[in-house]
This record gives sequence, structure tokens and C-alpha cells, in this order.
Amino acid sequence: MRTEPKDGSWSEREAARSRGGLSRFEASRRNETREPNADEPIEPPAAPERPPGERADGELRSPRVRVDDEGVQRPFMLGILVHSLTESGLTFEDAYSVARQVWSRIRERALVTKAELRELVRERTGPVGHEARVSSEPATVAVGGPLAVLGPDGRWPFSQAKLHQSFLAAGLDPRRAFDLVSTIEWQLRRLGNPVVPRDAIRELADSLLTERLDRATAERYRAWRQFQNHDDRPVIVLLGGTSGVGKSSLAVEVARRLSIGRVLSTDSIRDVMRVMLSDDLVPTLHVSSFEAHKRLIHEPAAHVDPVIEGFLEQARTVAVGVRAVLERAILEGTSMVLDGVVLAPGIVDPHEWSERAHVVFLVAADLDRESLHGHLIARADGPGTRASERYVRNFQEIFRIQEHLLEGAQQLSIPIVDVQDLESAAEQVVKHVVDGLGDARPAKPAPVD
Repeated sequence: MRTEPKDGSWSEREAARSRGGLSRFEASRRNETREPNADEPIEPPAAPERPPGERADGELRSPRVRVDDEGVQRPFMLGILVHSLTESGLTFEDAYSVARQVWSRIRERALVTKAELRELVRERTGPVGHEARVSSEPATVAVGGPLAVLGPDGRWPFSQAKLHQSFLAAGLDPRRAFDLVSTIEWQLRRLGNPVVPRDAIRELADSLLTERLDRATAERYRAWRQFQNHDDRPVIVLLGGTSGVGKSSLAVEVARRLSIGRVLSTDSIRDVMRVMLSDDLVPTLHVSSFEAHKRLIHEPAAHVDPVIEGFLEQARTVAVGVRAVLERAILEGTSMVLDGVVLAPGIVDPHEWSERAHVVFLVAADLDRESLHGHLIARADGPGTRASERYVRNFQEIFRIQEHLLEGAQQLSIPIVDVQDLESAAEQVVKHVVDGLGDARPAKPAPVD
């Protein structure tokens, strides 16, 4: 997470682009799918137009391929093979690539021998991966044997989803989080004990995060667990940004990684307020933010940009509804991600609720003018009710509003997130949110009407 340097340079942007992450253009066209489960056979592809063996999000699916290990048959699991290859010295990216290649060779088969799997691995890795364990289940645990977690609140089934979610909240990308979950479950099953203490899982997770990533990631994992178990205050994430920059896509992804069930746009608040306040009373409320200057009742001063003045007048009006929504969420103790162009620096002050909630304010921006323009063109040509040529026609106004937001963010030390790479942007937001949780303190009790 960073704010704009004074010299205006953004060299990190090019580095982020070269990482080949998921762009917001690709993400906006993908359907929602659940995360891969390393402990269950993956189902065949549901859509014929996708490559065989792949899901909409690029993860592998698998029919019920089984591995024969000297007469003992176990289901093939991609995650276990990936872990085995990383243990033999391959990087996670290389191990994942090899595992996918092996899967592409066996996905149409009902049964494959352990020796065949080992040979397929050897062909693709040479001596480095030759000794990798290619059976899909540790020999010390029966296939499908239940694994339970024992904690102060009782005994519960081991949940890959919950552990995966904790790793996402620590700032890991989904694929690496999946690999760590597979590794932890494999190590737990090797112990042969069907019941494991919850603290043992957390210690193992902490150790692996420190070993494979860094201490900061491990500390972030602990901070998130501490928050979930001991802090009653909700997390409120405010995402400002100009029109069409990709705030809504980022808000949904951040909410998914932080297990936040409520995502709201200030557009909805504005629509409700339009019913309550007529066009004659507040004309700037009844147009888009980049067109509000056309409905100003009074001419702005000569030194004032009318586009910015119209935008700020609308933002100040909608801020009344924003505060009401935030107050309600805090009273209910409900975490929420709220995005919108009217969340402008200086209009909404997150410190107003700091004693009762974890309120984090960030500004989303496309720091490349040509990239933002290209996104608006793609949006105008695409499907959906929000796709409109008005974005392209009013690009100059939209970009001027972004410049104003960036200037205000810099002055108030509000973090700026470059949204050209959606996955990278989501990781940055999540890290900033969790890093800012601080010491856990109980929320101030308040009645709920």
C-alpha cells in the first residue's frame, strides 16, 4: 500500500503490470466460482467452451481418477502432488505447472498406478522431482478419514475453507493459500491422529508462513485470528475512486478475502436520496458525479474548477446518507465494504468512528491515463446496464475528478491503490486493513433499534 510520491513517479505500476496478474478487464468477465478443495475429487468441466479439465477461474477439475499404490487405491489430489514437488525443491509456480501437466495426461483415466505417476513427473522434472511423493494421500491416514479440530469452544470438523480464508486475510494470493492449506492438512494427516488441537494448527500455519514467505505475513495471520476471536468491532472498508475505475470489482474481491458479507455502493444511497430530495431542490443529486457541474445553481468562483465544485456538492449531499449507513452497520456490529466516487478525502472522516469500528479509507485509481480511457471504452461497448458511452464522452471530467481525489488523498495521507491488476490491488487493500487492526479492544456497546 502506498501513497503518491511527491515527484509523481509511479514505477511500481509497471512492475505490477509485468507480474501478469489478473487484470480487472479479465476479472469483470469471470463468473463467481468456489475455491478449489484440495481434499476432494474435482468435478468434470461444466462448460464445453472451456479447455478440458479447467474451471472458469483456471483451476483444474478432475473426474474420480484413483491412484493404485500396490493394491491400495486412493483419489488423485492435485494439491498433494504440488506440495510433494515443492518439498523436492521446485518453486510453487513450477510445481503447480508440472502437476497440471501430469493431470492433463491422466484426467480421462479411472485408474493410474503410482509408478506411472512417478514416471510422468520424472519426464517433466528430471532428477529434481524424481523422488517426489506422487501418491495422493499419506499412507498413515485412511482415505476419507475425518479430521477434527479441538478448541475451547468444542470439537469441530477440520475446515479447509476457514483456513484458506485466514490465509487470504493475511494477504496471500488464492493459489498460494490453497497450497499452504494442502500442506497443513497433509502434515496433520501424517500424524495419524484424527483429532488435533486448534493451537497446533495455528502454530503450524505460523511456522509455514514464516518459512515460505516472511515474518510480516505470519504476524498478519495472527492479527487476523486475534481480531476474529477477541474483537467485537466491525471492519468498515471505504473505497473511493473516480467513475469507471473498477471500485466495485475491487470491493467484491476484498469482501471475499475478508469474509465480509455486506458490499454496498454509494450509488444505491444516492438513488434512495433522489426519491427523498426532488430535482428542483437538489439538482446536482440527480445526475452523475461527472455531470453535476452542469446543474450547479450558483456559478463557482473564477479560480474554482466547476467540474470539481459540482462533484463536491453532490458528494457532500450523499455523505449524509453514507454516515447513516455507516452508523447502522456499526450499531449492528456488521462489517461492510462501501465503495463510491462520493467517498472523497475530506468529505468522510474515518476517525469519526475509530472508537467503535475499524474504519479503513483508501482511494482506488488507475494511474495510467490511457489505461483508464481504454477501460471506459471497453465498458461502453460491453453488456450491462452500467455500460454507457457517457463515460467515454465525459472522460476529461472523470479524469479531473480522479486528479482531485489523488491530490486530497496525498494531503491527508490516505493510501492509494492502483487497480490495473485486480489481484494485486486486493492483496494491498487486505494487507492494509489487517495491518491496521492493531490491539484488540471490545466495541462500545450500543442499542440496536
